[in-house]
Amino acid sequence: MISPLDIKIPDDGERAAAEVRFVSRWLVVVLFTSIFLQRFALPIAPDGIAFNLLVTTLAVAVLAFRGSLVMDTTRTVMFFVLAATVSLSAALNAGMASMPSLALLLIVYIPYMFSLRPEVAETVFQNCVRAFQVMVLICAFMGIAQFIAQFVIGNSIPFTFKGIVPEELLLQNFNTANPLAWSSPYFKSNGFFLVEPSTFSQYLAIAIVLELLYRGATWRLLVFGLALPTSYSGTGLILLALLTPWVMLHKRAYGAIFGALVFGAIIIATGSLWNADALFSRVNEFGSENSSANARFVAGAWLIGDFLLDSGRDLVFGLGPGSYVQFANLVTYSPHDPAWAKLIFEYGLFGSLVFWPFFLVALFRGAPSRWVSWAMLIGYFTFGGMLLDPRLQVMLLLFCVLPKRPVEQAALNPPQEQTVPGPWLSPLDIRPAE
Repeated sequence: MISPLDIKIPDDGERAAAEVRFVSRWLVVVLFTSIFLQRFALPIAPDGIAFNLLVTTLAVAVLAFRGSLVMDTTRTVMFFVLAATVSLSAALNAGMASMPSLALLLIVYIPYMFSLRPEVAETVFQNCVRAFQVMVLICAFMGIAQFIAQFVIGNSIPFTFKGIVPEELLLQNFNTANPLAWSSPYFKSNGFFLVEPSTFSQYLAIAIVLELLYRGATWRLLVFGLALPTSYSGTGLILLALLTPWVMLHKRAYGAIFGALVFGAIIIATGSLWNADALFSRVNEFGSENSSANARFVAGAWLIGDFLLDSGRDLVFGLGPGSYVQFANLVTYSPHDPAWAKLIFEYGLFGSLVFWPFFLVALFRGAPSRWVSWAMLIGYFTFGGMLLDPRLQVMLLLFCVLPKRPVEQAALNPPQEQTVPGPWLSPLDIRPAE
């Protein structure tokens, strides 16, 4: 018979290791659903509710109730000010305001009040980076195979899950099967699992940045680089153009710089083999009405000018949650919903002035890496539709918002990117706390 004195009480190190495993596994599940199951939805609303949003919300709730998360006082106060501000806009526009849109905004940003406990945050962050890189690497291989296979065995390779799973289980209004050009029989790669080729491009760009920061010039960079042109999408390229030269100089990755120049020269020289014109011609889209670039970066300003500037009250308080889509359907051009334009249109200058300090504090203050925070901020502005996007929000949470270092430590020790330790075997290869 075991005596009470024989019971072993776990020490602080064992408890910390167990906490790291528990938190990491939940967050790896969140990453998995946000990448591999991002096309799927629960048939609750007219367009369905993204499955990964429900998983993310559940994971945050579980970790919060378990005590794995702590509330940040500054961000909590700022969130409640934001909640009051957007609710005021909804009240002033009660006739057209969408309560589901307001609820979605609050649900998406509630986790911004929390941080992981500092004793586990760094290791959990490393585990999440490792898992993300493995998952995107799988998508990169799938995207390359997907693109090549359509030339070999035809277009039966599924670029969409339609016809494979019930229609009501898929997110609507995404262009998963996107031809290289109008009436082209061939399609841009979407990494098989991702909602659109542009999303594939964005994930590859973020993976390249993380690889450079934490692993250096590895063979995975070549795979990511080969997959990127098959998406024929410019949003990931914009992020890379704005950030990676500075990252490579910061890391003194001169080999990566040389390799990137050689790789770029090869891509340009072989452009005729992979229809490079379909990618490079997208530079001209900014001035072309109803083009993707115009819709993402220009048309939002047109919509604000057409409907908001005539009324001082509307300019200050906006036209209410969900109004952007309603008014976008009234114009002949195609305005996508970039975060800055959607915020001004729906919540006015007042709502924008409240939101952006809250968002930037959550993104940068005490973050594990300011380079990663900058990558996410560039993506937030350039990817399009990111204000309520549950997929990018997962990366924001796991790489910037939750794994905070104590403010005092962050002030004394500026962030230094370190190589993520351990073999890159599997997303479930979770490291315990050191």
